[in-house]
Amino acid sequence: MSSKQTLIVAVALGVVAALFAGLWFHGKEKALDAMSAPAPALVAAQYIASGARIDRTLVEVKQVPRAFIQPGALRSPEEADGQVALAPIAPGEQVMANKLTMTGVALALAVPPGKRAVTVAVDQAGGVAGLLKPGDLVDVLATVEEGAQPKTFVLMQVAPVLAVGRTFSAKPAGEEKEGVFGRADEGTVTLAALPYEAEQLTHLEQVGRLKLVLRSPGDREKIPLPSIIGRSGGKGSVATGDGEPVRRK
Repeated sequence: MSSKQTLIVAVALGVVAALFAGLWFHGKEKALDAMSAPAPALVAAQYIASGARIDRTLVEVKQVPRAFIQPGALRSPEEADGQVALAPIAPGEQVMANKLTMTGVALALAVPPGKRAVTVAVDQAGGVAGLLKPGDLVDVLATVEEGAQPKTFVLMQVAPVLAVGRTFSAKPAGEEKEGVFGRADEGTVTLAALPYEAEQLTHLEQVGRLKLVLRSPGDREKIPLPSIIGRSGGKGSVATGDGEPVRRK
């Protein structure tokens, strides 16, 4: 083969190689463009507690690069509407199919790690007029007698409601009862509590009175509050809702 023919073959092979390289890079570029293109993903619009029923106020659709959409993430509110969260979902977190269930959820699955499900009896006054629902956040106030004087203090703050009566999962629209007290056996509320909080709740339910105070869904701030002693409303020690009261200096 002459040097001229060798040069022609080399040039031809170079052109072919350049063509294939161009096609390969073009394919990679298209793939990268596709992965970076925005796509809808369903995310939590606010904190969703374990055991909460999902509705359209709790979720929203955001455009997320396809590369960052997690496997199993839902894409529309319709897919999550009416389902129950098996685990807490943080604001902005993608809503995963394996974190939701429609029916048959066990109450144990709704209990956060390290906590216990404890049930307390409530009446209309102590249970927010029977309007509590699973997923709500409440503070627990306790009133006991110290000598001849009543004393009220904060026992728990930001306690998740796991169940109301026997209801701890979603019901189809139109099947929910109005409030807690639809039946005589539904005057109970089950809370998620630390072990020592469950012990305190059990004891104080026997020796005093408990009242649940409903919080706004996004309000998770714990505020130290003084206990109230006597019938004139005098202040005592400061209670944080995290155990024993802290004495004022």
